[in-house]
Amino acid sequence: MLKHVLLSLIAGGIAVFSYAPFHIWPLSFISFAVFLWLIADKSKKQAMLIGLSWGIGYFAAGIHWVYISIKQYGELPIPIAVIILGFLILYLSLYPMLFSLLLRAIDRLAPKFSFKQLVLSAPIVWQLTEFLRGYILTGFAWLQLGYSQLDSPLRTYFPIIGIDGVNLLTSILCGLAIYSFYHINHAAQKKHTFSAIIALLVIFIAPFSFKNIEWTSVNSQRSANFSLIQGNITQSLRWSSQQLNNTLNTYAELTKANLSNNKIIIWSEASITDYELNHQPFLQYLDNEARANNAEIVVGIIDFRPADRVHETKNNIYNTLLVLGEKTPYQYPTTNRYQKHHLVPFGEFTPFSALLEPVAELLDIPMSSLTAGEEKQSPLTIKGFKFTTAICYEVILSKLLWQNFTDDTDFLLTVSNDAWFGDSIGPWQHLQMAQARALEFGRPLIRSTNTGITAVIDHHGNIIQQLPQFKTTALNQTLSPTVGLTPYAKWGNIPYFVIMILLFSFLFYKKILNQ
Repeated sequence: MLKHVLLSLIAGGIAVFSYAPFHIWPLSFISFAVFLWLIADKSKKQAMLIGLSWGIGYFAAGIHWVYISIKQYGELPIPIAVIILGFLILYLSLYPMLFSLLLRAIDRLAPKFSFKQLVLSAPIVWQLTEFLRGYILTGFAWLQLGYSQLDSPLRTYFPIIGIDGVNLLTSILCGLAIYSFYHINHAAQKKHTFSAIIALLVIFIAPFSFKNIEWTSVNSQRSANFSLIQGNITQSLRWSSQQLNNTLNTYAELTKANLSNNKIIIWSEASITDYELNHQPFLQYLDNEARANNAEIVVGIIDFRPADRVHETKNNIYNTLLVLGEKTPYQYPTTNRYQKHHLVPFGEFTPFSALLEPVAELLDIPMSSLTAGEEKQSPLTIKGFKFTTAICYEVILSKLLWQNFTDDTDFLLTVSNDAWFGDSIGPWQHLQMAQARALEFGRPLIRSTNTGITAVIDHHGNIIQQLPQFKTTALNQTLSPTVGLTPYAKWGNIPYFVIMILLFSFLFYKKILNQ
């Protein structure tokens, strides 16, 4: 049993190399397939231990970079930082452990190494536990298996069934592979094994038949001129009051150097690390400069709105993007703005604050008592173009973007500050998930960040241009929007739910053998 636990730990760990910046996509199949193989015939207790071990390997390798924000910027002693990171990894590992328990708990319905267990039950149960991971305590849906397939033939499925669908297909393929491998020497099952191999090949080969389908088309009659400002402000200094004037000067100078006719200039998340009300003269200056040059500037800032004591009893503080340079001069509060909806636990709000407030105080993260904006918000309108917008972590939430996406959306826009995670693999993983959104919706995606990776991504999810990390500079790109809708943009997760219902129906279909 010990060797199985160690093997599951290793299998979980190697999956990290299937994601950015490594892109060795077959490793995710090997990782999850080994996991399935190890738990398929174990007792519930043994399966739980293997699931926990796989999860520890998977998340320790995949999100170890969170340590940088805890230790370096939380300014905690190394032992405490390690303990906090350890608890996070252990918590996330509970979901693979739950998956293992549930899969073995339905042994009568789906016996060990059966088609029902590996190809039907396992994908259903995996999606259930992944849903819980992305929902409980607002969720942490980082590193779903499907993201590893952006470089594989399965990438063609993204505009059709989205990340949840690709995640489901990945688990189905692993189940088919293990079922075929296990039964290949069983004469009585050779017919079914052959069928499983055919199904596996069809799922992989089918994308080649429709990979050249253009779900959306470039509208070359319109084009936008972008300047993405990468201020490169060190995280340890960003929220210092002494640094604020230097930050404003850095962004102002880069903006002035790139200000010209019809430009859309985009700053990063919370590029002004202070309340909007405190910087009215500066914002009015930017607004006037933009209008004088027939340009518009998108600024990340913190919007503090005091309670009116009649309708509201507490102050509201929003992580905000606002647009300057419009025909009507800026006057607080403007309406053409986006307020971040999905807040990160402990980083932007404290869940169960009465109980966990000491943890938040220990981490001492600035602006960690933010207010969530509305779930559904209108696209930002910038120089006549419409942008479906997401701030930082929100870009990994495909459903949230779908709720805010409109048929006439021209571009996707996301801003971020990944300085929290230094020179680690975290920002590369974040960029990869942003690429998935562009592919799903068939829209170019604009990504402006503080320290990188600032990038422009086309509607196929390919990076057109990107800036090097930790460099104070601007990215200039002329880009045309796209028109039309991908199946995912049109229907969202409906095709995914149809597949789930079919799997569930087949699970209870008696003629599907349990052998």
